[in-house]
Amino acid sequence: MRLGASGYLAHADLASASFAAAADTGATLAFTSLQIPEDDPSSARSVAAAVVGAASSSGLAVVADVSPDTARLLGDSPWELLRSIGVDRVRIDAGFSESTVLAIARVLPIALNASTLRAVDLAPFADVDVELVHNFYPREWTGSALSSVVSSTELAHSFGWRAGAFIAGDSVRRGPLGEGLPTVEAHRGLSPLAQAVALVDAGVDDVYVGDPALTERSWSRLGSFAREGVVVLDGVAAPGVDAAVSAALAVPDRNRVDPAEALIRLEGSRARFAGLPLPRVGGQPRPAGSVTVQLPAAGRYCGEVAVALRDLPGDERVAVVGWVDEVVAVRRGAGVAVHLRRPTSG
Repeated sequence: MRLGASGYLAHADLASASFAAAADTGATLAFTSLQIPEDDPSSARSVAAAVVGAASSSGLAVVADVSPDTARLLGDSPWELLRSIGVDRVRIDAGFSESTVLAIARVLPIALNASTLRAVDLAPFADVDVELVHNFYPREWTGSALSSVVSSTELAHSFGWRAGAFIAGDSVRRGPLGEGLPTVEAHRGLSPLAQAVALVDAGVDDVYVGDPALTERSWSRLGSFAREGVVVLDGVAAPGVDAAVSAALAVPDRNRVDPAEALIRLEGSRARFAGLPLPRVGGQPRPAGSVTVQLPAAGRYCGEVAVALRDLPGDERVAVVGWVDEVVAVRRGAGVAVHLRRPTSG
């Protein structure tokens, strides 16, 4: 997975810090749009150069979204201008003829719209340097189904091309609606990490944060996933849980390669936890998101840690040691770490 951040002309003041934060976590891509109707043509050229320059200074390769409206913003010969200021690839939105797209591709590598184009539309570009990038959807209830993203991503791969998609941010959201910029509608209210995990599981190669800013924690969690393939689940420890247990949970492990339907089972946890000061009593209810450990009464399973993916009944052999903030379906064999903060008193 390649990770990308976004910067926009209307949020140019955020671009430098956002791109730097993204690069620090391992991001290699940047996205901007040069066809937004609300942007001011009188300043678009200079602001676009500043946004692209901020991305390039952080070592990010820039993908710029363009349409016939880009000429209104940037003036004549916009493709040569974009190349001169450091844009690495242009994403072609609707409104261009096939011949025009091929002409643009002679100036800059292109990305095509994964959300709208069919195999017959893509065939003329089979011998061109192409990637596919899905749309994002600023208005609630207008996003794609994940199944549609799976189909169009498989189409991209049939041509040997990469496919990218967007996740919504959790800090500053782009106006005028401020409802997030995900590709998949069902992702709009999820954490950035959960969205990214779902897209990668769907086959997406490149995950762009659509909104112009993320929280520091979300960049950190996305970075762990992009660089190391580790899904870090944040949560809160149960009262009285020993600090040694919490510390051991933060050590990266992995979901078993024969995953359970109802649990994320940490493959190496038995050896790591069996000798720790485990809770003395089990049997607590296990709602979805519960972090549990098997007690000595479980025999050779003592010490096995799991995260409940759905509500489960209590079991006297199992103690709840905490709860994750968000249930993320981690695929088989994927890296997992659980970071539990101490419960607040009172």
